[in-house]
Amino acid sequence: MKMHRKTLVAALATTVLGVAAGPTMASDTNGDSPLGDGPIRLVIPFGPGGGSDMTARVLTATAPEFCGPRIDVVSMSGAAGLEAVNHVMNAESDGHTLLVTDYGPIVTSGFVDDVEWSHDDWDPVMLFTEWLPTVYTHADHEIDSIEDWVDKLEAEPNSVTFAHAAPLGIVHLPLILFEMETGLENRHIPTSGGGETRSMVMGEHVDLGMTLPASIAAEVENGTLKALGTFADERADVLPDVPTFKEAGYDVSLPAWLMIFAKNDVPQETKGFLQDCFMEALATPTAESMSDRTNAGIDPRGMEDSAELYHNTVEMVGSILREIGEID
Repeated sequence: MKMHRKTLVAALATTVLGVAAGPTMASDTNGDSPLGDGPIRLVIPFGPGGGSDMTARVLTATAPEFCGPRIDVVSMSGAAGLEAVNHVMNAESDGHTLLVTDYGPIVTSGFVDDVEWSHDDWDPVMLFTEWLPTVYTHADHEIDSIEDWVDKLEAEPNSVTFAHAAPLGIVHLPLILFEMETGLENRHIPTSGGGETRSMVMGEHVDLGMTLPASIAAEVENGTLKALGTFADERADVLPDVPTFKEAGYDVSLPAWLMIFAKNDVPQETKGFLQDCFMEALATPTAESMSDRTNAGIDPRGMEDSAELYHNTVEMVGSILREIGEID
């Protein structure tokens, strides 16, 4: 893999993280709704039961009171998530069919896959949360820290097996950035998803894996797994004892957002109404309780902040993909 200047790695992370952290407050949703009578469908490009699915379901329980229609969550994981993305793109532009995704199926795929849409064809409605990709291993593994990992690779290059889902996605690009920063290389082991990655790590078939904190918090707490570090500026709330890579001296930070998207030809009035009613729903005690119970870490932001973060991510991911030779 081609090496990259440390300064660019730091700049790319700063570009993404430069968006204001505070949520945009929702306005009242009083008045006539621009929505029709049918349900709102939140389409997810992943299988059921994962973090995206559980987070979106907070709205099914809370948002109808504010939005009006029933809200359904629909999982479409085919074609590495493009089934869901294309389904939403081909739906009516009425605000009733929305995409809930991280940056992999919409940003990365927009660069590397043969798709009939562009990044500018999508508008964020709101952001649910930012996830912090986390490196972890089996509790009995000899690697106990980021420093141990680096030392092993320096002594025995390419000796560490690293399992990850979604090549070039949210649990792979941070590893690539880390390798670009350090000049180290791991043996990458692609998996079908976070569940398979976790099984391989717990079965001691690979050395390390990467996931999101909520997916391993229980196992870390009970001593089955140990987390080494997070690719973020601050520690994860559910893994408060796990350092960031920046704390260990590596200027690599690449959090992964979860957003709701509409096609850009959905009327602005409709997108604004959806933002407001979703934000009001997520401010309720029920939503906060569900977020805490599932370790979802919901911290919503409105359209303006979300759009800035989205476009920064498009720029950042494009730069990484060009640097590693995936795109011209």
